[in-house]
Amino acid sequence: MNGDPSSPDLYCHEDPNFLYEDDEEMAEVNVVVNQNEIELEEAHLHSLIDQEIAFGFRRDEDLVIDDWVQEARLQAITWVQTRTRALGFHPRTAYLAITYFDRFISLQAIPEHKRAAYVRLISVVCLLLAAKMEEMNRPPLSQYAHQFQGGSIKKIELLVLVVLKWKMNLITPFAFLDNFIAKLCQESPPGLKSGIEQRLLSIMTEIHLMHHRPSAIAAAATLMAVDQNLAQEALEAKITSIPELYFLEIEAVYSYYTIMQVPLP
Repeated sequence: MNGDPSSPDLYCHEDPNFLYEDDEEMAEVNVVVNQNEIELEEAHLHSLIDQEIAFGFRRDEDLVIDDWVQEARLQAITWVQTRTRALGFHPRTAYLAITYFDRFISLQAIPEHKRAAYVRLISVVCLLLAAKMEEMNRPPLSQYAHQFQGGSIKKIELLVLVVLKWKMNLITPFAFLDNFIAKLCQESPPGLKSGIEQRLLSIMTEIHLMHHRPSAIAAAATLMAVDQNLAQEALEAKITSIPELYFLEIEAVYSYYTIMQVPLP
């Protein structure tokens, strides 16, 4: 051994066994960290479910939607999706906007003579509010709809906020995707999540968003990414094999799954 501290031979002559001790300690640390991450993910999932229930999302088999509301929804969805793409917004912003629209229409009576003018204005306001919740970079008001005065938009914005009781942080299926992908998808190829998101957008025209649980819709879209031809028994087997997904309603998930089997445009 060279005892000269100025020598280039600076090799540390410690017992190499200390490396193994550190590896063991690091392995223990990794186990603890992984366990904490799992616990945090499960706590977050349970929090989402609690919020979903608290907001009143529920399946309503007896729901009858008036023809004018059906037509208004289709107009709103078409316009919101077009503007969402034009403004570079995330798909979840469009979904949240239509969730606001559905909730507002279900709570607020609109006189027949005002419906035509109100539908587009409400659509504008719902997208504006959704962007405030979801988007970091938001364009000026004029880029949402140039045909409406700023004062008119602000007036309806306040009305929507009041009718919705200022509860704007609504749960959407997008909140469940990372968790469900991790649990239900053995692989995560490029484009998987964006494909699931497109399935979620496609179902907006088929269902009233306030009357269906976002968790079930998210599960159906995720399972579509796994296999597009699952029978109900196979779908149920996949869900029940994961104890953490006990809260999912199998029949509801399968119902949305069958709706999503229609090829995307």
